[in-house]
Amino acid sequence: MMTILERIVADKKQEIAAAKAKISASDLRTRIGDMARDLRGFQQRLAAPGPGGVNIIAEVKRASPSKGDICKDLDAVQCARQYAAGGAAAVSVLTDTPYFKGSLNDLRKVRAAVTLPVLRKEFIIDPYQVYETFIAGADALLLIVRILSASQLNELASLTAELGMDALVEIHTPAEYEIAHAAGAGLIGINNRNLATFDTDLDTAVGMAALFQPDEIPVTASGIHSRADIEQNLASGIFNFLVGESLVRAKDRKAFLRTLIGSQVKQ
Repeated sequence: MMTILERIVADKKQEIAAAKAKISASDLRTRIGDMARDLRGFQQRLAAPGPGGVNIIAEVKRASPSKGDICKDLDAVQCARQYAAGGAAAVSVLTDTPYFKGSLNDLRKVRAAVTLPVLRKEFIIDPYQVYETFIAGADALLLIVRILSASQLNELASLTAELGMDALVEIHTPAEYEIAHAAGAGLIGINNRNLATFDTDLDTAVGMAALFQPDEIPVTASGIHSRADIEQNLASGIFNFLVGESLVRAKDRKAFLRTLIGSQVKQ
């Protein structure tokens, strides 16, 4: 029986094939050649701590395979504007439709609505999706080591850099860190969630932080629900946090985001 992640990737391959049948990769590449893009420096924004000693990448997220609907009627633009007002360093937009109820259209709208760098959160396995990401307006994209071979990771990371975007390379284990390191990843996300089981353990990032080289920027993702969770990671030298579910569920997203960032942020 396939895991949830294996099922997502299998479905993603079919989705990409259907998209290519409508618009070829070469047509997308031609379209890129005619585009003028302003890129907002996602990795640069995360290179040093922001107010409160942290940077929060705030995520627009309606659902997940493990939690089901989180906020199925979420207005992506309104949510992103709340994040910007609350002091987010960047916005992450989930664009997978079947499992997360997102879309590239969400990303386009969010990019137009805020001035923050925007990350495309997606299961990217094909160069076609990198072209899509650039055209949609993202400043960065997610590359998940667990679903890519080393050669695929290198190819996708190189194409991403060629187009001027940044890659957030996601890992969960020391072995995956070595793959990301070998690929020259500068921005590495430590997912506290095991994508095979979808179990979450905050100690994952804390334990992995010591592996990082001085020029590698860590980002913790999954399971961040309070300032105490953040402070646990700050002690390990991690100051970048991708936060989705707890922010989306908050009654006052702006106020909760400021709580996560810390008391140094002016209310």
